[in-house]
Amino acid sequence: MTPSSYQPYVPGLAALLCATGLLVGPPTLKAQTPPLDAPPSPAATTDSDLGRQAFLRYCRECHGEAGDGLGKFSYTTGERPRSFQSGRFKLASTENAIPSDRDLEETIRRGMPGTGMSAWGQVPEAEIAAMARYTRSFSLDAIRSELDRAVAAGELSAADADAEFARRTTPGPAIGIPPEPPFGEERRARGERIYLEACASCHGPNGRRLRNDPMPDFEGNHTLPTNIVGGVFKGGNDSAAIYSRLYLGMDGTAMPGYRDAYGPDELWDLVHTVERIIAEGGLGQPEDEAALAAAATAAQEAAAAYDSLFDEPRDEVVTYEERGASPILVWGGGALLLLVIVGSALLTSRR
Repeated sequence: MTPSSYQPYVPGLAALLCATGLLVGPPTLKAQTPPLDAPPSPAATTDSDLGRQAFLRYCRECHGEAGDGLGKFSYTTGERPRSFQSGRFKLASTENAIPSDRDLEETIRRGMPGTGMSAWGQVPEAEIAAMARYTRSFSLDAIRSELDRAVAAGELSAADADAEFARRTTPGPAIGIPPEPPFGEERRARGERIYLEACASCHGPNGRRLRNDPMPDFEGNHTLPTNIVGGVFKGGNDSAAIYSRLYLGMDGTAMPGYRDAYGPDELWDLVHTVERIIAEGGLGQPEDEAALAAAATAAQEAAAAYDSLFDEPRDEVVTYEERGASPILVWGGGALLLLVIVGSALLTSRR
């Protein structure tokens, strides 16, 4: 290890460098890293402080002050908030799935529909931008600290640590979304076929969630597949957003990307199929009706088998004949009431 080529980790330094944009540039960082004793610029300090204050104001209660996803209200959000320390984000528009600043800003601005992640579009743009950079600083600090430990243990050289840090933190080029092609009957049939082979096992043949068992993400938190018929997607439901999700998937979740399985035209066919499901409320697959009929028959057979365990049918209705009040009860109740009244009067007269 050559000490002169590797800058050790200093708490808070990565967050500060992130705020100035120095950690998302060239593949190696040492040429961009200022001396450790150099004072931060006033602009960097102001931006970092603005991001921290905005994060504490809008994000801390769910994502935690340390960005670990363990805020005091994290258990109320349905899907557990993501730990920003992991360096893995669900929504991106880059080839390596590391979000750009614009991706992070757009996620903050739009929120994640269908989850507890609120939209903060009413927040001033300067705060959103500073908050996005501050959010990224959690992963920069955590990854750099992890690599520092590997260097100290002799598991990585300084140069390898720098290269690995850049690989894991530098956003790649934006994905190329080709022009949307026309949608004819042949493409319609192909999109439906691709949907059934790639998506139906989780989202259901008709776009209504088939799996009701939660699916774990990389942190062990459980989520359910989206009901496509609702048209509410975490990354937006416009055509380009749907294409991006199908192309990249959602990092750290059970939702895979299909860029290696299907070509651009096929992905567009799949986009159109998803949009059909939203517009038409499903695909109307005949096998759905057969499956429902089979399930209804199975339920009836199970109920009949359960009834056979009893001597009498369990659904037997017990009826009662309505009659007038019994004379004995009427006269007996009256006499008891009279005794109470007389007894009360005698006790009162003796006082």
